[in-house]
Order: sequence, then C-alpha cells, then structure tokens
Amino acid sequence: MLVLKTILPFSRKDSIFTFWLVLLFFFVSLIGILNHEVWLDEIQAWLIARDSTSIVELFRNLRYEGHPGLWHLNLYFISRITHNPTAMQLFHLIIATVNIYIFVKFSPFNRLHKVLFTFGYFPFYEYSIISRNYNLGILFIFLFCKFFPTRKKSYFVLASLLGILANTNAYSFIISICLFLTLIVDFISNSYLREKFRYNIKNIFLSLAILLFGYTVAILQIIPPADAEFTGSTQNFGESNNLINTIKHLSYVLMTVWRSYVPLPNFLDDRFWNSNLLIEGAGSLRVVALFFSLILLKFSLAIFIRKPIVLFLYTSGTFSILLFTYTKFSGYLRHHGHLFILLIACLWLTSYYPKRYTQRRLPKFTHFFTKYKYQILTTILYIHVLASVFAFSMDLIHPFSASKEVAQFIKSQQLDNKLIVGSKDYAVAPISALLDRQLFYLESNNLGSFISWNQREDLNETEFIQRLHSVVTQNNTPILLILNYALYNQAYKMFNVLPLFQSSQSIVHGENYYLYSLTNKQTALKK
Repeated sequence: MLVLKTILPFSRKDSIFTFWLVLLFFFVSLIGILNHEVWLDEIQAWLIARDSTSIVELFRNLRYEGHPGLWHLNLYFISRITHNPTAMQLFHLIIATVNIYIFVKFSPFNRLHKVLFTFGYFPFYEYSIISRNYNLGILFIFLFCKFFPTRKKSYFVLASLLGILANTNAYSFIISICLFLTLIVDFISNSYLREKFRYNIKNIFLSLAILLFGYTVAILQIIPPADAEFTGSTQNFGESNNLINTIKHLSYVLMTVWRSYVPLPNFLDDRFWNSNLLIEGAGSLRVVALFFSLILLKFSLAIFIRKPIVLFLYTSGTFSILLFTYTKFSGYLRHHGHLFILLIACLWLTSYYPKRYTQRRLPKFTHFFTKYKYQILTTILYIHVLASVFAFSMDLIHPFSASKEVAQFIKSQQLDNKLIVGSKDYAVAPISALLDRQLFYLESNNLGSFISWNQREDLNETEFIQRLHSVVTQNNTPILLILNYALYNQAYKMFNVLPLFQSSQSIVHGENYYLYSLTNKQTALKK
C-alpha cells in the first residue's frame, strides 16, 4: 500500500470527510483552549501587542524577541478590540483549524494518515492549544505545498508565501530559505520551466523582488540590537574545545530528530511538557534515542532518494535546523517540531514529482525502508496521537500555569487595587495580562507588563531584599508580593509578612506562586 495517493478531483465523499474531520478538530480543540492557562511565552507576545501604543512602538518593543513580528502585528489589532487574552487563543485556534482544513482537503495523504496527523501531537496540542507564532508559519508552509504547481505559470504566489513565511518565526525563516533554494534547483533541473520562463523573465525578477523584500524585513527584525541581553542559549556541555563535550552537544542535537518525530513524553511526570521518555531517562536510554534518530534520518533519506528535488529540500532543511540548534539555540520541543513539519511538507511535495530511477545501485537500507514506509509512517503518526491525547488530558486535569488561579484569587479578595510586586518577572508576567494592569517587577525595578529583556537583571537574595525594602518603605499601605518561590527567611525579619495564598502545582516549570502581604515594621509601629 502506498503512503500517498494520487491527487484526484475532490469527490463528494471527500468533502463530507473533510467537513466532519475539521469540525471535530475545531470543537475538541476549543474545549482544550478554554481550559488551557496561558504561560509566559504565550502572554509575552500578547502583552507587547496590548501595551504598544502604535505599530512603530510595537516593532521597537520586538527588537529583543528574536522573532519577526507578523504574529505580534495580528495581536496588535486584536488587542485594540479587547484586552482579554482569550481572544488571542481563539484567533490561534482559527489558524490551527485553517491549517487542518488545507491539509485534509489538499494534501495527498490517505484518510487514515490525515486523521492521525490531525490529532497528532503538534497539530492538535503544541501548535493548537498553546498559542505561539509557530502555527502561523505552518499555515504558509501548507499553502506553499498547496500552490506548488502554480510555479509552472508564475512564481508570484510562491514568492509571496515564502516572504510572508520568513516573517512568522526564526524556524520558518530557515525553512523558507530552503524552499526558495529548492525552487532554484527545481528550475535549473526542469527544462520545461526554463523554456516556459525564457520569454517571461519579468515574472522571475518581480518574484525575486517580492521575496527579497520579505527576507529583508524579516532579517531587520531578527538581528538583535547591540544591547540585547537575551539572545538565546545552547545546552551547557562545558568548554567548546573539549572533544567529549562537543560530542555530547552534537549527540543532543541529533537526538532532536527523535524528539520531533517520536514525541513520547514522560508519562509518569505531571510536568511532562518538553520531556521525552528516552531522552529524559538513563544514559543508556539516551544512546537508544540517538540510535533511533539516525535510523529515522536513514528512513527519510530512503523514501526521498528517488526524488532528488525533494531530497534536496529535506536534507538542506533538516541540516539547517540542526545547525541552528547546534550553534545558536538548543530549543525545546516546540522548536524541534519544525523537523517533523518539514518531513510532512516533503512527503506532500513528493506527489508532484514522478519517481526517478537511477542506474546506480542504491544502498541496501533504502530497499527495506521503501518497502515498509507506509507501516513506519503510520506507526509514527499513531505515536503522535498517543502523545497528544496524553498531553491534552493532562492539560485538562492540571493547570498548565497557575497564573489564572492566582488572578482569580486576587480579584475575589479585591487585592487588585494594591501595589503588586512580582519576582521572577518572567513568571508573574501572565498575571499582569489576566489582571489587565502593570506590576512592579523587582528584576527591572520598575512598573511593567511584558518583559524587557535588556532592562532586567537576575537578583540574588541580598539584591532581592534591598529592592523589596526600597519598595515597601516608599508605601504606607500593604503591598501584594507575588513570587514563584517561597519568600526568603530574611524578609520575615525585616517586614511584617502575612502569607495569603499558595497556588497549585503547574505543568510548566516556574509558574506556581506564593502570595504575601507586606508592610514595613517601622510603619506598623508608628500606627
């Protein structure tokens, strides 16, 4: 049985199948969205958009984010209508639903694979329930795949899609460049295209102008300013000139293939998010994960080896993402997921190319993988469904972030009229969004909402106490202190401390909270 079906005109049965599958995806995802508590990375974009007074200020505030601002621009217009972050989540759900509609209606996969992909980990949970800019990138990747045949008439549409794709996030920018290079290789190797555009060179130059404009805009946003403090990080494996640590780092990068293709979380941990059953396990299990990563790479090479154009896209895209992971930012599962999305896009594009046989003898492993490619892909997709059902269920049962619980407590106790002081700033920022007001962040020593990465500093215990003392002594009324850790014992000696609330444990690390009411002891004595 083939993995992909031949692209045929859409039948009535296909239309009914698409309608009910997309509708089911939307309503089940809606339940997840309405029960999902937003966390920092979701709310940071919303706060930047909400609290920017103009589009110019919006892009000025984005300079330290490391991503282009197309997602933030959409949120800017939504936040002019409402300050409720649920609007962002619903908008994100609409994009996710459109993605599934495009995939189900236009991709060449069979029905089983369409159902499994729809309810797989990335489309159904990571890129649907959690509202980030990555979902917007997938939209334009799928649109590129859908409109790929239009290159035989014009490159305008594809160039526009790639230019927009580059402005969604850094990983989509990488994929956009690889898709552009693939179009070049495709053009050079296709005599029909060369002859077709021989007398229509204007179309090529205008398309290039559109694409280069999109890339220029994206690059200007991605490159951090000179004073940027938050520029990403790689895993700490020690000195870079140490051969053993270099091998460990390289192994970690290669294991992201396993993490992306087989996103099995640690089922025994409530804080399952970003975990992997093998990678988080003992050292021997990590070796198994590395081995399977290499097997999955072999599998992918085998199924694309007879279609050189797609093979070029897969190898260039995968290598580029892995190189970025190695040199710039180790990333998390939401970042590594682009490896899997690239695989799906490559499988989609193979349907546009006839199988090309070669006179050269292919490696033996290709025969095994091509023979069982349907079974292997089906197994991978079933694992994705298992991971998504687990993650979705855990998100319903446990708070993803305790920020909503804390905001509700503050409102119910009418504490939102007090000066609210928070630390760590990146942990308490979601509460700022839910209360629709600014908080005093000790890390930046100022009122704020979104995190200004270049205007903050991590505080040790002494610095924390000093800054807190300065705030408390300047206020004659009790302040509300929100921490994502228990208050230092030294603070009890300096202030009148009244513990108010301790939140539930959250799925995301660092977003469970402790609330205190603080007054200066000297002020209390005077009264």
